[in-house]
Amino acid sequence: MNKNYKQAGVVHFGPAETLEIKHIPKPVLEHGQVFIRITSSSINPIDVKTRSGLGYVAQAKADDAFLPLGYDVLGVVEEISEGVSDLSVGDSVLGMVGFPATPGCYATHVIAQHEELIVVDTKVSEELAGLSLAGLTALQSLEKLDANAGTLFVNAPTGGVGHLALQLGALKGFDVVAVTTRKSLIESLNFDIAVMSYEEFFSESRSGQLLDLVGGELACKMLSNLMTDTKFVTVPSITKDTVIKHGESLGAQGEGILVQTNLNHLNELYKAVASQQVSLVVSKKFKLDDIAMAHRYVEQGEHFGKVIIVA
Repeated sequence: MNKNYKQAGVVHFGPAETLEIKHIPKPVLEHGQVFIRITSSSINPIDVKTRSGLGYVAQAKADDAFLPLGYDVLGVVEEISEGVSDLSVGDSVLGMVGFPATPGCYATHVIAQHEELIVVDTKVSEELAGLSLAGLTALQSLEKLDANAGTLFVNAPTGGVGHLALQLGALKGFDVVAVTTRKSLIESLNFDIAVMSYEEFFSESRSGQLLDLVGGELACKMLSNLMTDTKFVTVPSITKDTVIKHGESLGAQGEGILVQTNLNHLNELYKAVASQQVSLVVSKKFKLDDIAMAHRYVEQGEHFGKVIIVA
């Protein structure tokens, strides 16, 4: 077992080039913890936001301290501590680790709490690392909405959360419509989901619900185009209060979401992917040493689905 491992993060906030890799001494595990050799991780919007110095995780960082990044992990258990009876050395595991206060999955190894992880088949693709945070966000957002309350419009449906929300929504009986500037991409995947452009959406008033993955001005504009009894969930935290307040002014009922670790939900997502009821789309894979390049790629906004980091 390695005495040191690599971990990527930031000392100083800024563009992708501020990301750096440190060699971290292997720690002593505390009660209930496991040590995982990481197969793969993935990039989520919160990672980019934190790297830039936005959000409370960034604000809590001490000056000149190293803040590791990343919450998604697929890997193999190398060591377990006292208090862990549900996992064994050698298990392949999947999870959202350290969310939100202690990221650290852009790494070759990571410490996790055993209750953050589920056991998966040893032969799963390294792409499965993209499922946890995005899938949990999509699933928990849908739980706040009502499959019987009319059409569910989903904006930004080609992102990590969006492409999973489309499929999970349809699986749970929602009448899902993807609203996007990239119709051909959605249509090419044969999700069997209705797709419309923003121009089509705004061509007439709409009735239904909104899963907002964009936030800000676009979210407010879409809410203004929906009937007054609209229910909505807005995911971007930075504009959450503004969007909810705007919705209230229109008579709409909405809320934000902070994704939660939930092993029942994670198992549900894993089974949906394993049974091919849900497809996890991956745009590109990068090596851990190329993490800055991976962040630049994500910030270009041209990816579809997830971007995977291979340790």
